[in-house]
Parts: sequence; structure tokens; C-alpha cells
Amino acid sequence: MNDTKKNPAKKTAPDLEIWRRTLHVSDLFRIVAKKGADSEHLNRITVNQARIFGYIFSRSAEGPIRISKLAHDLDVTPAAAGQAIDRLVKGGMVDRETDPTDRRALVISISKKGREHLREYQARCRELSDEFLSDLPPADVAAFDRVLSAVYDGLDARWHAILAARDAEKNACIPDFKTKQHAQP
Repeated sequence: MNDTKKNPAKKTAPDLEIWRRTLHVSDLFRIVAKKGADSEHLNRITVNQARIFGYIFSRSAEGPIRISKLAHDLDVTPAAAGQAIDRLVKGGMVDRETDPTDRRALVISISKKGREHLREYQARCRELSDEFLSDLPPADVAAFDRVLSAVYDGLDARWHAILAARDAEKNACIPDFKTKQHAQP
């Protein structure tokens, strides 16, 4: 007997087709937005570079970001992050410099050119959003926003829990040199 027959109040998992369509819509929106953008560099940016660029932008108020933190938070290897950042630096989208608090570390931030391209891309996304959503009744747009926000918040909370658990596990294996013992996970 399945769980919904035992407990009718329990929700069933949505069909995987919903997730496939969600990802497909996201990809199509990104592709259409890039094709309409005037920036040649934005048209050549990879998904991974866009993800890293978006991460840097979303944290730009905090100041420059260490590459090691970016790699950790996005769950990519430092080498993969470095390759994407190299391309973004070469394209003038981000600036990379030595961390003033630790000369061994590198930090990155959005460049002036990167901010200009981002404003253009965001304007294009707003235009597309208005265009695509204008055919929907306002109640449907509000429902879409509400559901998408709830899904995002749930996934974001889960992702932060995964990162915290991974960090706790990693820290549990660090030796305690004062007592000469190793913490056990």
C-alpha cells in the first residue's frame, strides 16, 4: 500500500516531468535572453561561467570574494572555478587580485565592464519576462511567483544544510594537536 492511501494528507512527489519542464524553461529563457543581448561576451559565456558570475554578483555587496569560498559554496573544484574565472577575467567581466588580508589567496569581484554587461542582461531578462508573462492572467503570475519562491527557498535551505553537514564532517576529521587525538566522525 502506498503512503497516500495510509495517510491521505501526505503529499505525493510531483511527476518528474514537472522538473524536466522547469529546467527546460530555465534553459530556454537563458538562451533567448543571451541571443537578444547586444553584448558579444554575454553570448559566449558558458553556463558554469554564468553561474560563477551570478554568485560573485549576488555577493558583491560583501566585497571581493575568495576563490576558495566560491568553489566551496558552488561545490566545484578550485581548478574548475579557476578555469571559469580565467575566462571571465580574460573577457573583462571580473577582476582578480591578491587578498589584502592573505597574500597567498586570490579574491575576485565584478569589474566595471562586468556590471555594464550585467545591467544589459538584466534589462533583457526583464523585457522577456514581461513579454512572456503578459499573456498570463495576473493571478497565474502571482501563483507562479509564489510556487517558484517556495521551491527556491526549500532547495536553498537544503543546499545550505548539505554544505553545513559536509563542513561538520570535514572538521570532525581534523586532528586536535593539543590533546594529540583525532576527532571521530
